[in-house]
Amino acid sequence: MTHVIAEPCIDTKDTACVDVCPVDCIHEAADGSSPMLYIDPVECIDCAACVPACPVDAIFEESDLPSQWNKYTQINADFFAGGGAAAPAAAAAGGGAAAAPAKKAAPEPEPMPEPLELTVEEMYKELSEIREDVATNRGREEEGKSTKRSPTLIFLAAAVILLVVYGISNNFSKSVNTSLYGKLSAFALGDKKPTLSGSVYSVNQTIGGKKYTLLVSDSIFGGRTLQLQAPAGPIQKIYHKDEKFFDNVSNQYSRYYYTFVDDKSDGTVDSILQVREIWSKENRFLGRYHNPITPNPELQKSYQEAAKTLAKQFGIAGAESGA
Repeated sequence: MTHVIAEPCIDTKDTACVDVCPVDCIHEAADGSSPMLYIDPVECIDCAACVPACPVDAIFEESDLPSQWNKYTQINADFFAGGGAAAPAAAAAGGGAAAAPAKKAAPEPEPMPEPLELTVEEMYKELSEIREDVATNRGREEEGKSTKRSPTLIFLAAAVILLVVYGISNNFSKSVNTSLYGKLSAFALGDKKPTLSGSVYSVNQTIGGKKYTLLVSDSIFGGRTLQLQAPAGPIQKIYHKDEKFFDNVSNQYSRYYYTFVDDKSDGTVDSILQVREIWSKENRFLGRYHNPITPNPELQKSYQEAAKTLAKQFGIAGAESGA
């Protein structure tokens, strides 16, 4: 069973339903010429998230579609069967046959370059001089002419070399980071050497019924980020303007957690993200809301305790003292 957009959408095309669709199955013509929006019956998962979002009540489950609008089931399907081309207004309003899409005009050919005009004197120039004149007239560089090396390119090449050397040397300093957080990031990376594309490694651990995730990203240019996702205790409500559209989704629940980011892996939190995820009871992801908050002593302590809990579980020295 699918959902169908009917006549009230014509000339309205409010896209609130598009914003809340979890599978992105609501479309209009690419050039905006279609008079209404359409639901792809193949991609629709019948979640009903779009129904309360429609301000003109134009969306119905197929079995609940009013009889006077039965033809819109076929109109929605025909729109996608035709490759998503703009549905004619006559078809949307009265059910007429779809018109063939207009053919694109062939591009105009580029004008031919102006012919080379030579005077009698120029006809008796040296062959090398004539070749240079012809190249200039046609907008090309002279054949065989050596290209001068640009000082800018030389400077950029030298800067890149210096940056790579700096990055490699900076990775040596990370290898001797003996703090608890440095050890945690080294553990997550599995002692892998950084590559030009960087390294990313994560560890998931459930401790005391709570899930902890450690994510470390390492770059050849010296950047290392240790991100600790720890379960939240009491958490303030994260509100989003579209949250009301999930109120009618049955069996939905929320997951809350903090994501701590420690850019230098030194135990000092550089940024904190408060996260709320909405999932259905069937474990289908519905939405995620982020709330950046300023680090404070209480959250810093929460981060350190979560790091020590993980380090102790991993058997990393220093977990007891927090060194």
